Amino acid sequence: MQCPQCGAPVVLEETECIIRCRFCRTSNIIHTHPYPCYYIEPRKKKYAGLQVAYVPYWRFKGLEFSLGTKQPGFKVIDHSYLAVDKSGLPVSLGLRSQTQKLKFIQKGILGSFSVPEISRKNMLKQIAGDGEKKVHIGEILSLVFMPFYQGTDTLYDGLSGKAIATHPSDLPTNKKLPAHHLEFTPSLCPNCGWGLKGETDSLVLHCTNCMSFWLIHNKKLNKFKAMFYDTRPDTDMQMPFWRLQIEFKTLECSTYAHLIKIANIPKVIQDEHEMQPLYFYIPAFKVNPKLFLRVGKQITLAQIEPARQIRKIPKIRFHPADLPLEEGFQAVLPILMSLCTQKKEIWDLLAKEKLKLKSFSLTYIPFRAFGSEYIQDTLGFSIPINSLKFGRKL
Repeated sequence: MQCPQCGAPVVLEETECIIRCRFCRTSNIIHTHPYPCYYIEPRKKKYAGLQVAYVPYWRFKGLEFSLGTKQPGFKVIDHSYLAVDKSGLPVSLGLRSQTQKLKFIQKGILGSFSVPEISRKNMLKQIAGDGEKKVHIGEILSLVFMPFYQGTDTLYDGLSGKAIATHPSDLPTNKKLPAHHLEFTPSLCPNCGWGLKGETDSLVLHCTNCMSFWLIHNKKLNKFKAMFYDTRPDTDMQMPFWRLQIEFKTLECSTYAHLIKIANIPKVIQDEHEMQPLYFYIPAFKVNPKLFLRVGKQITLAQIEPARQIRKIPKIRFHPADLPLEEGFQAVLPILMSLCTQKKEIWDLLAKEKLKLKSFSLTYIPFRAFGSEYIQDTLGFSIPINSLKFGRKL
């Protein structure tokens, strides 16, 4: 796409939400409403004289957790679904959404566009299916328009050139571009106007001038609380975790004493445990689902107490917080299921439970690099570096 400030060409990863132009040196937060809308350029020059028709496909990426009665199942999914109800068209984009360059839809694109006939809500129901409850975390939902060439009697795939078993006249088209909005916010601190720090795929930015933290949410920069735990001189990376206090309607799970009972922690419940509020620590970054559950479970069991005030933001690399707060809230259920020793009894309660987010903040936990891992010495666990690299592309 083009830089909104100077018009220079900019290449973004699909997971990035901040444009940093290497020509004018500006940073802008990009907002897509209500979801990213892309198209793939046609490739076959021999059909260049034919009209191009773009057909919409829903694309869904994320981590899927199946909440059964034994252990939460999990997998990484990247699926695409035809968004029009027409037989003969490919039902999926296959690997094309991953291998082809996607471009934001903007004015000036030649061709006609089919209107999505299958709503986003129905598509999500199709993904969820029937049977056991599924939770999707860190998902990216987008609409991708696939090109087709319209011949007199034949429809051709815009990338492979193969004939499609659908007559061109059966393809519903609209001359207008789909409703699509791109908005930009300068990456500047709303408090003091200083340039905000953070990776281009991070939803949390910080200001080193006034020591404030900002969450990108609903097309705004929202100030919120961030804390640090166990700052050490040998720290190489600060890893972000959502610190959530949850209100349960049926299940008794509001204090550390309740966690001791549910997780069968080998401790004698003391009076202070009855008064100590329970916080869930959810990774605010994307990794494979098995590691996601393990890390969230370990830090929730530890019930760490971060420092509430800091004098200065550490000059250490911050891993991007690319998991939205809403997704972290959804992750409470699978992590709680993995903590429970009596899963069937707890699941009977959780199946009808309505969770409410009581309070939230972000906690940064320091890690030091050792070989192929980041190690947290105080809590006694590690995270593979390659898993973090892979997670930034989910």
